[in-house]
Amino acid sequence: MTSADPALRDIEQNVILRFSKAFESRFPSLDPSEASSAWVNSSFGAQDEFFADHLLAANARFALIEFKASFLAIRKEAGKPLRKVLFTQLALRGDFLRRCLDFHYVCWGTIRRHHPAGLPFPINEEIDLLNQYAFHVAPFMKTTLQVDQSPDISTNTFLDGFINSRLIGGTYSRFKRYLDELGQLVDGAKVGASSISGMVCIYVPASGDEPARHAYKRFNGLDSLQLLLQPKAREPSHEHEHEMEISSQKHSFSGPTMD
Repeated sequence: MTSADPALRDIEQNVILRFSKAFESRFPSLDPSEASSAWVNSSFGAQDEFFADHLLAANARFALIEFKASFLAIRKEAGKPLRKVLFTQLALRGDFLRRCLDFHYVCWGTIRRHHPAGLPFPINEEIDLLNQYAFHVAPFMKTTLQVDQSPDISTNTFLDGFINSRLIGGTYSRFKRYLDELGQLVDGAKVGASSISGMVCIYVPASGDEPARHAYKRFNGLDSLQLLLQPKAREPSHEHEHEMEISSQKHSFSGPTMD
């Protein structure tokens, strides 16, 4: 550990806080729609070695986020044994790679120098950018991946695609498969969709003198989380139609596949 490590951890924590604030601001504090009655913005804690730093879930979509203090800090992923195994498998299996591109992202902090209207001076603003995890980590690995060019995007653009248009991330069944595939890379440990844990924020309706509010509850396993995310029955035809719609799109940063 170097003397710079604490400072880098502080910067990375700021990235997480900015992203989390932007994510949670997308959800109303009062009566929400059926689609946003529950959401997840949770750290994986000790499980980050197997999966990622953060789990996101909302509107029947799921995603993993790795947070970094800066773009150069992404190269540290290449030194992690499980990530080396992951990229070896991604190079061999196109279906696994497509799921990684859909679900797994990296978010890092950077500086934007600009002159906002209304200020008499320019500022160096700390902002965050995101992209597909495999796209930016692959250049630091010895394996070669067939990955299309993917532009870096802002937090707001990412959240628009994840929460609003639902073109970033993916559905429960494909996400479960991806988590199980990550778990299979771990020797001697039962790790996968059934082993994940974290906090889910659920909508609690008003009752008597108690106003409507959001409450936090711990979940254990993806199946239990899915039940909390969908407290009301959804029309099967709606989800099926949505999956058919996105499956017809060419795979890119802004459109998930069906593998």
